[in-house]
Amino acid sequence: MAITYEDFLGTVEANHIPFVDEVHKMFLDSGCKLEIKQAKQGYVITYVYMKDKKRIAVMNYVFRKSGMLVRIYARHVQMYQGLLDLLPEKMKQSVIKAGDCKKLTGVSECSPTCTAGYDFVMDGVNYKKCKNSAFFWLVEDDSKEFIKSVIEKELCVKRAI
Repeated sequence: MAITYEDFLGTVEANHIPFVDEVHKMFLDSGCKLEIKQAKQGYVITYVYMKDKKRIAVMNYVFRKSGMLVRIYARHVQMYQGLLDLLPEKMKQSVIKAGDCKKLTGVSECSPTCTAGYDFVMDGVNYKKCKNSAFFWLVEDDSKEFIKSVIEKELCVKRAI
């Protein structure tokens, strides 16, 4: 039996459902598709689109003991990096603590299939962060509007290219 969006919503804390529904609508309105997979601690929800016959992931919801997190694949972050200066300190610290991109820093080898991470500036500091951990934030009341802003910017750039 296929897992549905409603199955996923049943695992989301009630106070996060309006946020999740709004983000879901943003993605669908932008032509993205929803993929749902069973994972160890709930579901992994991924929003994707196709470009030149390639599947491009834009965001995941991931469940951890700490709660529900979003992982945004911000491929176009350089086009709106000024927005990062406006993030709450807790979200900035999450970005700062994220692992550095091995390909961009040249420190060591990464997987040959890795498309590399993100090179961006936040608060005047240049970062080269791994795409899997750079924008990986806990969904909390303080973070929801900022998460939506980053998603909106990413989807806006996606539509323009």
